[in-house]
Amino acid sequence: MRKTHYLLILLFLLSVLYVVAEYASLFEYSEAAMALVVPVISVFYLITCKRKTPYFTTFLVLYSLAYLFVLGGVSGIHKYLNYYVSNLLFITAYVFLIYGVSKKIPFKGVVPRFNLTIIILVLLNSYVLYNLWSNDFSSEYFFRETSNIIEKFPTEDDPLLRETMMSMLLEFVYNLVVLILLNVSFINYLYRENKRAMLLFVGSLCVVFSEVIQYAIFYPSDVVILNVICFLLILVGFLCFYLFAIYPVKKEALTFKAIQ
Repeated sequence: MRKTHYLLILLFLLSVLYVVAEYASLFEYSEAAMALVVPVISVFYLITCKRKTPYFTTFLVLYSLAYLFVLGGVSGIHKYLNYYVSNLLFITAYVFLIYGVSKKIPFKGVVPRFNLTIIILVLLNSYVLYNLWSNDFSSEYFFRETSNIIEKFPTEDDPLLRETMMSMLLEFVYNLVVLILLNVSFINYLYRENKRAMLLFVGSLCVVFSEVIQYAIFYPSDVVILNVICFLLILVGFLCFYLFAIYPVKKEALTFKAIQ
């Protein structure tokens, strides 16, 4: 675990840079610090971890590429390209993580055991997605000169990227995938009840909360403290993902028959 200490030092330095840059209104530096968190964790994982799993490696690489793509974004037509490509990379990265975790869960045995919990999760997810979708449609920007969005690229007077129909569909899929990850990690924790599963669940929970805060930042106000909290949630979330990946898998791990 000594190697992890070096990673913690690097993440601490990025955190200091982000907080100082945010409060000094040096947003280019704070965005760079945010964009470097996952790539730093990814590089550290690729260099130090001897037991690499294909799905987790792919998840980190795709997520890092998405953040680096956001960092190198520019205006005009490239702003559209940056927005859609980065979000598609985020979604694909989460899909790989979901696949890697869910393929080791015996759902035929787990679903009957936790059927009430799963039903509640589905209802809660449906409610959250419905509210997010409804809020997007209630935005005043969505109804303002929608045809102009198709005919020309956005300016300061045009609707934002996230308030066009295509972007709303993309973000709906993004939110759906993030919630599926949270549910799969929670079911995985219920099934295994070990530290490794808990790290994955806590990481997923941090990512979901960061997404909720980002949604709040885009709509009600742009408060520095919310940006800082969002940054820390992403940092803690991916640190938990990293610890989940390097945590030793015990051969005597519980099976479904063992917990019945």
